[in-house]
Amino acid sequence: MKKIIFILISIALIYFSSCTNEVSNSSIKLFNSSSFIRSEIVLLNENKSHLLKTAEYNSSKEIFQLDTVNWNKEFELIVASNISEKYLSYQIDSLIQNDSSIVTYTSKETKSEVRKFVVVKYNNAIKRISILRMKENAFYYSKQEIDYVPQTIFTIYAKEKMILSDTTSYRITGVIN
Repeated sequence: MKKIIFILISIALIYFSSCTNEVSNSSIKLFNSSSFIRSEIVLLNENKSHLLKTAEYNSSKEIFQLDTVNWNKEFELIVASNISEKYLSYQIDSLIQNDSSIVTYTSKETKSEVRKFVVVKYNNAIKRISILRMKENAFYYSKQEIDYVPQTIFTIYAKEKMILSDTTSYRITGVIN
């Protein structure tokens, strides 16, 4: 009976270890969000893409249909979150499973504005970018969560608090069509 349990556990361990592979950090190229967004803007302009934008501020909500879009302005937070110049201050973790990979860059420094940057790929194509930005000092706190699904949708959720004032929050969602 003990041999059967040992064999079953061994088979389960072999199966699960073959599904997921950790990749050494030295083999991972640093992600450059600026160059990626520049290529996205070229594609969006070539496709004459439009934007359905929803802005929610505290309890109010507005919806805009933009036929002419300044993509540089829409993606300025992603470009500002470029971590390629700050390689030494980020820990890089990678998870690969079949044709998918998730690379997570986590800041080693608490003063860094870009705390986490996640790139999800499927068949070597970028399927999602998620960014966590934070600023904090004795007078001000800001947290921004940014998600971008290429050529499809982006969201920005922000929460801010200044000393002696209420916390404000907003969410911007852009559906690309």
